[in-house]
Amino acid sequence: MKPTVVTISGIRPDFIRMSRVFKLLDENFNHILIHSGQHYDQLLSGVFFEELEIRQPDYCLSTGKVASTHYEQMSYLSVEIFRLFERESIKPDLVVFLGDSNTVTVSVPLKKEGYKICHIEGGMRSYDKRMMEEINRTVCDHCSDIIMVYHPDYLKQLELENIRRHVYVVGNTITEICHQFKPSGPKSNDSILVDIHRPENFKHPGRVKNILEYANQCAERYGLPVRMLKFHGTSKCLEKYSCDLGKIQLVELLSFRNYLKTVYNCKFIISDSGTGQEEPAILRTPVIVPRDFTERPQSVRGDCSYMLDVNTNDPAVWNKSFEWLDRDHAFETDWLGDGHTAENIIRLIKEHITSL
Repeated sequence: MKPTVVTISGIRPDFIRMSRVFKLLDENFNHILIHSGQHYDQLLSGVFFEELEIRQPDYCLSTGKVASTHYEQMSYLSVEIFRLFERESIKPDLVVFLGDSNTVTVSVPLKKEGYKICHIEGGMRSYDKRMMEEINRTVCDHCSDIIMVYHPDYLKQLELENIRRHVYVVGNTITEICHQFKPSGPKSNDSILVDIHRPENFKHPGRVKNILEYANQCAERYGLPVRMLKFHGTSKCLEKYSCDLGKIQLVELLSFRNYLKTVYNCKFIISDSGTGQEEPAILRTPVIVPRDFTERPQSVRGDCSYMLDVNTNDPAVWNKSFEWLDRDHAFETDWLGDGHTAENIIRLIKEHITSL
């Protein structure tokens, strides 16, 4: 009988990054796919199953519908996952998580109950404890029996935290997916995309207003339309703070293929998303990152992205970013791996699942 592997995923980026892994798990194990329901509407969930041809989940929970705050989501999922296991007689040999969403925090009660945990995307640290994601991924790493990391930097980080056993560098799962759907042909460089959805930005009116001012300066400087993705939390705060969008146009969220096409044809993007430093690097589109810290410093070292200080609107500070944008970029992407991450993950799970 094949070992039973349960995957628990719940948000847009994780479905994308796990899509190839899901398929290989189906081929090699008794794979039970659980959708936590943290993201549940069409543009944040359903469309990605359709576009990436991910099979339907075996079970769907309702984390995002019945719980709005992070602590409510953690509480709901911690109870419901055990009820599901008991009701359906699910006895996993390994439970697999990817990323740093609230969904991964159910690794804590699962670990306490003796389940074996695997964390993909381990070892990332920004050292910014304002970020819920920083806390989530750190906790999940310390609950995990086997950890897959994207880059040797993260291996070293885990060693600093005294995590040394069953940690493996596998590359980034986004590489094979992005190359599969990567647009081709001449880049039009006809717009600028703004992707701001982190509480470290949208909960602070000064930072939000500086980001909007910067984006409007970009519109003026480059003579291009600026479009800003309409995330729920950010939109509420824009209204709350009576923010002036200026020349910025709010647009609905994009499917994965449309996102890739849009980013491919942007002159550059402005994004506080962690994953927003990955696909653009492969697409050779520069990224301005309005954050104080990043868990992907390889993107900055590889000349793929630039860290922008939005605690100020000092022209001398922002002009340095324009100087960076106006030159050619190396776009070194070795830090994203060789495109065989899913196969590496399956091989390592096979090697270790019976001995953990």
